[in-house]
Amino acid sequence: MKVIIIVPAYNEEEMIGRTVEALCQLKPAYAAEGMTLSVYVVDDGSTDATRSKAEQAGADRVVRHRVNQGLGAAVRSGLTAAHGDQADITVKFDADLQHDPQDVMTLIQPIREDTADVVYGNRFERISYRMPFIRRMGNKVFTGLMRWLTKWPLKDSQPGIFAVSQVYTRQFYLPGDYNYTQQILVDAYRKGMRFEHVSVAFHKRVTGKSFVSLRYPFKVLPQIFLVLISVRPLKIFAPLGLGCFFLGGGVAMAELVHWLFGAGIKPVVHVNLVLALCTFGLQTLFFGILAHLIVDFKGRH
Repeated sequence: MKVIIIVPAYNEEEMIGRTVEALCQLKPAYAAEGMTLSVYVVDDGSTDATRSKAEQAGADRVVRHRVNQGLGAAVRSGLTAAHGDQADITVKFDADLQHDPQDVMTLIQPIREDTADVVYGNRFERISYRMPFIRRMGNKVFTGLMRWLTKWPLKDSQPGIFAVSQVYTRQFYLPGDYNYTQQILVDAYRKGMRFEHVSVAFHKRVTGKSFVSLRYPFKVLPQIFLVLISVRPLKIFAPLGLGCFFLGGGVAMAELVHWLFGAGIKPVVHVNLVLALCTFGLQTLFFGILAHLIVDFKGRH
């Protein structure tokens, strides 16, 4: 069994060497279990010595972006490279060493046992520091959204460590350049993959700067919206269409009742508003149904 660990990195010269060395030290243990382990670094347009530090530390391959494209783009390149090199299991690992390399073996176990296709680390049972308020709230919001969309028992939707099987890398769809964790969850759910959580350690970042900030939601929400449309269009268009239709119908009924009791000058006063809401609602609903049929057809072929 071939296991490839991908490590996206952008200006991580302070830590990338230690991270690669720590991961490479796992190779004898994996060989003893009948597995080959390789470490791929995805240099996402770094302007420092990230690439050379990774090569010096023993990275088996460095995939390079000429310009910085975003973490999601780096993960996409890593998954593509791993699948192209026939990885049975691909693991994504953060370059800042916030996660414990020893947890990789536990993370891939459900895939080895063929009980899961996608395995996410759950940081919140073994976190060693108090996560900043913005990150905690953001994770709760996105985890709740992903739990609602996938119906999976999600506890952590944004870990820096996850594993996927070759079944997933063969057909993954990751269009956005930022929020790869949510995109993978929605995409894997749509494709009928099996999901599991594994408890992993999580330590405070000691070098570099996190990409998560107050601007993060404004970057990722449009991409989540596009992913939802591409894989679950009815989740978007059905509530919107039905909401507008019933709102228009509600306005009409309220004004009709108002007229019947002698308080109105005619049955429906705001005719244009009612027609606009009902027409827009029905068109949106039918558009969602058509989009669902197209997506379902593409998924089957």
